[in-house]
Amino acid sequence: MSSQQIQKYRGVMVLPGEQDERDVTISLDIEGPSVGINFDEPIEGKTEWQAENLAFARRLKYNEAVFTTTGLPKEAIGVTWKFNSSLIDDSLAGVVIALPNDQRITGEKGFVLTRSD
Repeated sequence: MSSQQIQKYRGVMVLPGEQDERDVTISLDIEGPSVGINFDEPIEGKTEWQAENLAFARRLKYNEAVFTTTGLPKEAIGVTWKFNSSLIDDSLAGVVIALPNDQRITGEKGFVLTRSD
């Protein structure tokens, strides 16, 4: 896997059920396709998550990804991620949405990251 295939986007975001911003890096492997999410500070003892159930599409002006992760922002909580990485500029814009759960974590949070590689 060449480093050119992996695009890294960096910035801050707020997770559903939280108020504070967290520093995050999203790594996008176009050829895989695969997506990795890496937080600077541990959440529930982890800093890295891999996309599950990834649906990836190449569009004319952006790449689109929809996937889920488990364990964010709390153990046993699932969230759905949806984002578009622009082919025109260095931005990645998305939303993270809490899946139904019994811990009263709800809502969705938007975020914009900037390509850093």
